[in-house]
Amino acid sequence: MPKIIGFFGTFTADLCLYTALAMQNTGRSVCVVDQSDDSALYESIPTPDKNLETVTYHNVDFIRREPCANWQDLGYEYVFVQLGAMPQELYLAVCTDCVLVIDCERVNLDFYRCVMMQNEKAMTVLLRGFCPGGICGRKIKEQFERENCFVERWLTLPLDQSDEAYRISMQYEPINNFRKLSADMEKALIQLMHSFGASNYAEIISGIKAAKHGRVSGMRHFRLRNARVALEGKG
Repeated sequence: MPKIIGFFGTFTADLCLYTALAMQNTGRSVCVVDQSDDSALYESIPTPDKNLETVTYHNVDFIRREPCANWQDLGYEYVFVQLGAMPQELYLAVCTDCVLVIDCERVNLDFYRCVMMQNEKAMTVLLRGFCPGGICGRKIKEQFERENCFVERWLTLPLDQSDEAYRISMQYEPINNFRKLSADMEKALIQLMHSFGASNYAEIISGIKAAKHGRVSGMRHFRLRNARVALEGKG
């Protein structure tokens, strides 16, 4: 059974992409389903034809708008799902793990606390975009932990110019590497990958380093669903 990891909230596309590419570099079979309304992650992948519903980039298959009933049958060890800002409750229920990414905007904090309470599903919460050394991050963490019992894991990602440059550039052009990620971003990726079952820290760090430089694992995994479709077509 694959692990289905859902990313939702504010500014999630870059985190989902980095984690998927790094996990592939640990030798796992990985695909990414962009289920968001704007398809921002899918549009950031270099491809000669944007009309394709599935493209392969760095040995990771990227799929646009796949029905959630099929996620378990895609034939990968890991299925990362970009759920966007307003995920359907059914999508969250199907996911093995959920990562809620939030910024410091009060309206977003209030909204996503309500989402967590309504779904009653334990989640990893990653707070990003706060100023290092300030009290904002600490106050938000205290408030979430006091008012919400569904925070399974709390991660932080302070504001960094390099991380923001990559995140914003993804919205305008395909991303080929992300060599200048901050140390805090790398730490967050290590924690996420470990929580998803990659237990060897040396392997995780090596996978992140390889992904940052645009390298891939030598192992190529083919979509089992594509193989089934091809066989049915021949029949």
